[in-house]
Amino acid sequence: MVLFLEAPKIVIKPPGPKARVYTELEARYVSTGVGVKLFPLVPERAYGCVIIDVDGNKFIDLLAGAAAANIGYSHPALVKSVEEQVRRMQHSMIGYHYNVRAIELAEKLVRITPGSFAKKVIFGLSGSDACDLAMKVARFSTRKPWLLSFIGSYHGHTYGAASISSFKGLMKRGFSPVIPQVAWVPYAYCYRCPFKQEYPGCGVYCVDYVEEYVLNHVVPQDEVAAVFVEPIQGDAGIVVPPKEFLVKLRKLCDRYGFLLVLDEVQSGMGRTGRWFAVEHFNVEPDLLICGKALASGMGVSAVVGRAEVMDIPSGTGLLTPAANPVASSAALATIEVIEREGLMENAVRIGGYFLRRIEELKRKYEVIGDVRGKGLMIGVEVIRDAKTKQPNPELTGMICWRAFELGLILPSYGFNSNVLRITPPLVMSVELAEKACNLIEAAVKDAVEGRVEKASVTWR
Repeated sequence: MVLFLEAPKIVIKPPGPKARVYTELEARYVSTGVGVKLFPLVPERAYGCVIIDVDGNKFIDLLAGAAAANIGYSHPALVKSVEEQVRRMQHSMIGYHYNVRAIELAEKLVRITPGSFAKKVIFGLSGSDACDLAMKVARFSTRKPWLLSFIGSYHGHTYGAASISSFKGLMKRGFSPVIPQVAWVPYAYCYRCPFKQEYPGCGVYCVDYVEEYVLNHVVPQDEVAAVFVEPIQGDAGIVVPPKEFLVKLRKLCDRYGFLLVLDEVQSGMGRTGRWFAVEHFNVEPDLLICGKALASGMGVSAVVGRAEVMDIPSGTGLLTPAANPVASSAALATIEVIEREGLMENAVRIGGYFLRRIEELKRKYEVIGDVRGKGLMIGVEVIRDAKTKQPNPELTGMICWRAFELGLILPSYGFNSNVLRITPPLVMSVELAEKACNLIEAAVKDAVEGRVEKASVTWR
């Protein structure tokens, strides 16, 4: 794959003429509901951590398709598995007859997910509908209607998932009524504590608040089915809570009989250096949701949960293409590659390199605020100054745009649209990581010194 080695390489200033043709065609024929693009990037092919656009420009990718291409693009083992399965049989409707690949995948997921108890699996197509399925399981198995979710959460865009999300208010604007009987509580966002306290002196008060105020005054505590939480909040800006947060939350759920539902759609499949981020906190969830990287971005997701709560009525967890043989084969190949190639260990190694380099950058530029993450799930807050910590989304967009011009896909998102998102494929090498960090530094320098005239679109 020599073609991909010389990256980044900009042969024509992006967007080039071929890219502009496709951006104009999409504007004409595709709904804006699919999302306004962060960059005018029109990929033609990709391998590993490198994307080549239709004009021949080569980019180092720090997005991995929204943390989905964990084993990189076009991994030979993935390609082989998918090709072989398509030749045998591309579709097997799991609700009408047995699907060998789906059964094998369920067995594998039960093995790698945390929880020293019997488990079962329900399959979906995306993280969003997997969240919907988890809501069904929680409400049906407990016969209770209320759900608790966290401010800043992003669970997806289907009606159920959007109803329990509170990343941005616009996720619900114009779509009411959304699913009722959901209450939102503050997340452990220590850099911007909603209670204006400091960790560890706060005692992780955000969990105490749930019990003292929400359960005593907002919702009937005996009617709460489950608490939905991301072990590391993703779209809010890769917010890593203190270890005690999930431990206290688990104890709260046990005390009141709530199910603890972990959304690992973005943080799972080895991204943080463990199969699932919750493993860093030594907590066992009742239900765990995975998607995105489960099949390297192909359409399969899953809810893995305690066997005694997973048996909802026949057909109520059924989606026609769910866990089809091709997607299931892709998922099995993905799991095998992560294990065989030591990609979790590589995520820790390369993630540590990124964190060290960004911390050095922080010492040079006051606009670099909080730097946080685990493995290759890293967020960098861009601020106006260290004293006020005021978010600086405008400068964030300029940094991302300059990075794009230099051949680096560096997206932004976050609670305040001011977080640089570093979630590359887990196959990233030290050499590519070094190039990426050099480009980040160059982009920050140019943006701070006023040499960037455009800005990337902030997320959503």
